[in-house]
Amino acid sequence: MQRLFFSLKFSPVQQQQLLPYQQQALSVCPSANAVDTDNLHLTLFFLGQTDSEQQQRLISAAQQINMPPFNLTLDTLSCFTKPKILYLAPSHIPNALWQLQQQVAALCKTAGFSDMHDSYRPHITLARQALCDAALQQPVVPLTMQVSGFALYQSAQFNGRLQYRPLHHFVLI
Repeated sequence: MQRLFFSLKFSPVQQQQLLPYQQQALSVCPSANAVDTDNLHLTLFFLGQTDSEQQQRLISAAQQINMPPFNLTLDTLSCFTKPKILYLAPSHIPNALWQLQQQVAALCKTAGFSDMHDSYRPHITLARQALCDAALQQPVVPLTMQVSGFALYQSAQFNGRLQYRPLHHFVLI
């Protein structure tokens, strides 16, 4: 069994572009713990514990998703008080992101996985253990990124460190 999730796939360059926003988040809440650069992602659907047979069915189903690349503009720094995280999010969710998330969610639900959240709130976690005001909604300089793919990731401890490793990439064309 592996702990898996679907997420947008950011390139190393895009992950580097997120670092100034992470520094800005840490200036708002200096006691928070920064997320490792290579773990920066935007979740589409959290699966949890998944066996290899389920994983193969999910990969086969996700390969059927056919969408063009799209732009995502991130422009709001905010936080969730439970869990205690600071995040970067879009103030407007592009229709293409909604469509992609809905398609991924549908295939996950068909495979027997349930959505753990009431509604989809796309965000990139920048820091954890953040004790901040729940009303924090800080506009930031917009960052527009091209989304050209997503991936199935494994979440696990490797060498004593939490890492998100892509197991399979899906290209948007």
